[in-house]
Formats: sequence, structure tokens, C-alpha cells
Amino acid sequence: MEALYYYSAIFDALDAMLPKYDTRRAKIEQFYFAEEIKNIVSCEGPNRVERHERVDQWRRRMSRAGFQAAPVKLVAQAKQWLAKLEICEGYTIVEEKGSLVLGWKSKPIVAASCWKC
Repeated sequence: MEALYYYSAIFDALDAMLPKYDTRRAKIEQFYFAEEIKNIVSCEGPNRVERHERVDQWRRRMSRAGFQAAPVKLVAQAKQWLAKLEICEGYTIVEEKGSLVLGWKSKPIVAASCWKC
């Protein structure tokens, strides 16, 4: 179900940016998402190589490996950049527990964080 919600947000965001039959959109769907979705839906065990994890899971993993979170200093700049784009209605950038999170409406899509060892 988590994959369904994630990819629904991805494709809703694409709908807002590119028409359904745009060749650029077809390339994005084919080259960035087709194999990933196929792997998540149809593979299990060692054959499944795509695994989406929440930021909290990565944070715990990085901490256990001895890394320390470093502040992300680009939040204000990222918000300004997003505000300048005309296609950005619906996209959000928030700082969440030290990570920079790009989202579509209320659904997080990708997070970036900084770590030091």
C-alpha cells in the first residue's frame, strides 16, 4: 500500500507538470519508474532490489553506523527556488527532523539529509 501511495503522488505530480501524451513524460515514466515499479510489484526475496524506506529508518541506520546528523542549511534557498518556478503549485519543501523533504501535496516524495562521521 505504501508503494501505491508513493507512486500515486509521483504520477499526480507528473500530471501537473506534463500532459499525459508528452514524449518527455513517457521517457520519465519508462526510464525512471517502469523497472522500479515492476520490481516492487512482482519480485520478492533476493530478486527484489527496490526498497523504499522512510527517513526515520535511514536515520536509525546511519546513527547505528556511527554517523551524526549535520544540519541542512539549504531549506530557505530551496523554498525560494521552488517559489520561482511556475509549475510548482502542489509541490512542498519542508524541513523534517533535520532532513529536507520534497513532497507533492501532503505526501513526501524524496528526502535529503547531511551526515558526518
